[in-house]
Amino acid sequence: MLFFTDFTSPNSILPTALLAILLASIACGMVGSYVVARRGSYMVGAISHSLLGGIGCACFCQYKWPNSPLTPMLGAIAAAIVAAVIITFLSREQNSRQDAALSAVWTLGTAIGLSFMQPIPGYATDLNSFLFGSILLVTPTEIKTMLVLDVVLGATVFLMHSRFLSYCFHEEGLRLRGVNVKRVALVLHILISVTVVMLAQIAGLILCLALLILPVATASRFSRHLPRIMLLSTIICFATATLGLIASYELNVPTGTLIVEIAGGLYLLSCLSRLFTRR
Repeated sequence: MLFFTDFTSPNSILPTALLAILLASIACGMVGSYVVARRGSYMVGAISHSLLGGIGCACFCQYKWPNSPLTPMLGAIAAAIVAAVIITFLSREQNSRQDAALSAVWTLGTAIGLSFMQPIPGYATDLNSFLFGSILLVTPTEIKTMLVLDVVLGATVFLMHSRFLSYCFHEEGLRLRGVNVKRVALVLHILISVTVVMLAQIAGLILCLALLILPVATASRFSRHLPRIMLLSTIICFATATLGLIASYELNVPTGTLIVEIAGGLYLLSCLSRLFTRR
């Protein structure tokens, strides 16, 4: 097979792509479980589209100042954190409707990104890769950044798992214990934002929502214990993304879309299997 032949090549970029998939899958398993438990998929969509603002700003800076240290991934991380803070502030501090806050972040981030990228020559090609993913273009520097993010995510989840669990299932009980719920919400939103940035490297800004939700939704069909769901969804995310990468490399089709199609098909099969099992 062409994939395995090129994988063993000394200058192959495929090992880097697989490492990126592994790191993103770990983040997906840890944080995606809270998203599904909290039913916050719309928030993921808002954050993923807001990343375009940071990416567009970084691309514009690199166009104007070629030596600019602001890379698209760093711009995406900055935009994700800003979006998380805005969503938390608007939906809690000002007692606003959360759907209105999410819609504002969603549309404003997209508009800002398009405004920054429009003056850049050939921006349409770059925009397509950002929207639908370019896993084969992940650089070693981005791998190091993803590794650092995974360590931060893992440490935060380890320290705050019980509070995140209470926030997802029994927020009022968390408040009665005297815990600052707004602070817990802000930390969780930042973790979700960082995870979206990592998954956007694989499936792009448009499809990373599906890649974050579908593996966890599939895992939750077979277990109700959150740590088990985290582990199982990590395995499912890595398996589906790897299979999608291999198939897209062999068939010469877009990687991100094929990964999401496989993840979606697996979720539907899990639903059907549970249906037949109950019968």
